[in-house]
Amino acid sequence: MNLAEGIDRLGLQPVSDTLSIYALSAEEVEALTQVAHALGRTHDSVESARFAADCALAAQELPRSLRSLALRYRQLELPCSVLLLRGMPVDDVRIGPSPSHWDGPWQNPPALLEETMQCLMTALLGDMFGWRTQENGRFLRHIVPIRKDHAEQLGGGSSVTLVWHNEEAFHEHRADFLSILCYRNDERAETIFCGIDEIDIPDAQWNVLSAPRFTILPDKSHLPEQNVSGQWRLDDHVFARIKQMHLNPEPVPAVSGLRAKPWLRVDEAFMRPLPGDDEAAAALLWLVDAFYAKQTAVVMQPGDMVWVDNKRAVHGRTIYQPNYGPRQRWLRRVNVHINLRETLPFRQAPSTREIL
Repeated sequence: MNLAEGIDRLGLQPVSDTLSIYALSAEEVEALTQVAHALGRTHDSVESARFAADCALAAQELPRSLRSLALRYRQLELPCSVLLLRGMPVDDVRIGPSPSHWDGPWQNPPALLEETMQCLMTALLGDMFGWRTQENGRFLRHIVPIRKDHAEQLGGGSSVTLVWHNEEAFHEHRADFLSILCYRNDERAETIFCGIDEIDIPDAQWNVLSAPRFTILPDKSHLPEQNVSGQWRLDDHVFARIKQMHLNPEPVPAVSGLRAKPWLRVDEAFMRPLPGDDEAAAALLWLVDAFYAKQTAVVMQPGDMVWVDNKRAVHGRTIYQPNYGPRQRWLRRVNVHINLRETLPFRQAPSTREIL
């Protein structure tokens, strides 16, 4: 059967070579809502391996049009590395005030239905997972402005540009895909994207960028001081690997794989050339400048969800002025692996979904 069956190619609205928009139909939204309600009858939280497994099965009950869209996106058949799905249901009243911090309860949150719907759509791309060193393995991270982090290269920052990065670029088992759902964005902060297909890399730069001449340190969200919670205490041993990655980062390339469809491994804030390698420094600067020259900016609205190919596109965020109140900017992010089996050496057991 033709993979394109059930989806009209003209339903994709191209914005740039990086980004296209797909508007969910009323029928797709209704079906998604019904499957989410059914899943929610047996789960009071999305934060468990059992929920993730049930969600993966339930996602196969979603309309063929959505399953086909996700399959074509995973297989690099769509003309974009970032796909904005417009029209996800978000009930502004039921979800309650925006949280002031990421450290919120995991059971019976007011936005449980929205969380479940995001997880269902995300499960079409692969296996959801969390990082044990990032909010104790939480699948759905809250992205909200935090006053003390306003100048940091973190999701809670606001007074500095969140510069180009692939999520967890420092780690060999970083996510293949991300889903990011907007609950609120009254401040009209811009999320920026750039796919590697936008960039024509000359031979000279390719030869340098594709060699292991760079190091990437773990970002600050994986440090103990950024994981202080009122709900748990993470022991020091949890951060042992992260500390080792800080002390002895492994040299890695910035681009790799098939020249026509390369993989990206970039984190502008935490990535450096090897000491004394001026040629690598110049090539990395060239690549970063190329991203800015080709960037696509989006003011996400409630109900906008993006699928981001984390190995084919970098993303960031512009400076903005937070409301710091019940209607402050609020996004949710989920990490996805196409093949979670490969991460087993970094997990406690096959049944867990937290990379340590």
